Amino acid sequence: MYFCMVVIRFGAKLQFIPGTIYLIYKSITKTMYQFDSLFAAFASLGIANGLVFGGYLLRQPRSATQVSNRYLGLFIFLLSLRFAITTVHYFYRSPMADWADWGLVLNLCLGPSFVVYVLSVFKMPPALAFSRLHLIPALVLLVLSLLGRRVISPAPFFEPFKDGWFLINQLTLLHWIMYLVYGYRFFLSQLAAKRAEGIDTRKVQQWMIGLLLLLSVLILGYSFNNARLLCVIFCPLFYTIIVYVILAFFIKNSTLFQKGYWPEGNKTSVLKPAKIPQIQEGLQKLLEDESVFLNPELTLDKLAQQLGISPHALSHYINTYEGYNFSDWLNRHRVEYACRLLLDPQYTHLKIAAVAFDSGFNTLSVFNGAFKKVVGRTPSEFRRQNG
Repeated sequence: MYFCMVVIRFGAKLQFIPGTIYLIYKSITKTMYQFDSLFAAFASLGIANGLVFGGYLLRQPRSATQVSNRYLGLFIFLLSLRFAITTVHYFYRSPMADWADWGLVLNLCLGPSFVVYVLSVFKMPPALAFSRLHLIPALVLLVLSLLGRRVISPAPFFEPFKDGWFLINQLTLLHWIMYLVYGYRFFLSQLAAKRAEGIDTRKVQQWMIGLLLLLSVLILGYSFNNARLLCVIFCPLFYTIIVYVILAFFIKNSTLFQKGYWPEGNKTSVLKPAKIPQIQEGLQKLLEDESVFLNPELTLDKLAQQLGISPHALSHYINTYEGYNFSDWLNRHRVEYACRLLLDPQYTHLKIAAVAFDSGFNTLSVFNGAFKKVVGRTPSEFRRQNG
């Protein structure tokens, strides 16, 4: 009996918690709705600044160092238009149902434009025809919205739950998230390559990671399309803050944007000149005396640990003084060892797979690819022609 009373009291307390949270939420939203005009003015200020700033970047010269700024300007301009639609549609009670539709269309444009900007940061913008292919979903949605509003089901005002466009809003956000994830992964891989070349990437990393975090918060807010507080009030207000953060970073780090993200002379002194002979001698000892390359589990970190230096320094040394990245450098030593086995009469009984595994490779396919890349022939051809 006592146990039942404890359970009942505990259950009552649990019911009290969500009820309290709901009352707090309702009081906050009721208070905020009384200041719609103030929120509208604040949101409009950020949107206007975003449109002006995006237009300014779009008018940058068509030079190699400014092409990324133009793509950044395009992305900011489209993003500002997206929030302008939300602000006009909600705060100013636009009677046009098309406003909401165009906002969803812009959602499908934001992902591709962001990825193109990330590619341009690393001087790899895609061809114009390829970029246009990624805008096909936006064009299809625009046509469907025009037909739906005027032909299939004319509607005087946008009602997301009644006409089913809430689901489309979530799908457009998912589309944006997919491009955001792809851009983030591409950015990290290219950043690692730049860092391996000894280039100082701290400012670029701060800029891109910060931008990605801010965009993630915006997407999270827009995903709650049924929550008026998050979608139509928080997001435009937060975007105003984003615009001023971007402007502050742009002004403070104007050299980064004006002279390009990877200007000449931006390389850091990873290795001291006195350290280079020491690394060279240590590597030679590990290669010749211990044959470390035969270890199939060998990684850059493990090799750097044996040398007593950082992985960054070792990668910089191999790139600069050996002329290869770590993977190609390691495979070359393994292939050279495999060639010695294939030419040695004592190992003619070994199959190609056994030679591959004895040379430090984990799989036969990787061995064949690396061998042909280094020697220009497959292992079987090499053995046959030199047998």
